[in-house]
Amino acid sequence: MIEQAYSYLFIAVCIALGIAIIATLIRSITAKTIIGRFVGVNMLTTIILIAICILALFLKESYLTDVALIYALLSCISVILLSKIYINLFKKDNGGKK
Repeated sequence: MIEQAYSYLFIAVCIALGIAIIATLIRSITAKTIIGRFVGVNMLTTIILIAICILALFLKESYLTDVALIYALLSCISVILLSKIYINLFKKDNGGKK
């Protein structure tokens, strides 16, 4: 009985996270500034990480937490690289001024 309740809870959380992923994706695409897009992509990866961890609990597969950790690391590195590229382009357009 309790296992079935947990199953329904996990399914409801996954559906809610799916809706949040779609809303965040729309927000990232419609953002007017590049910073808004960076924040949207960062929020999207955070929601996906939560979904992977919930699926790891639901499926009782511990390797999915390792996948989530690697995904978090790659997400962090990609945001740092994109920010660095954006800052360099901004400096180049403004002639080195802050």
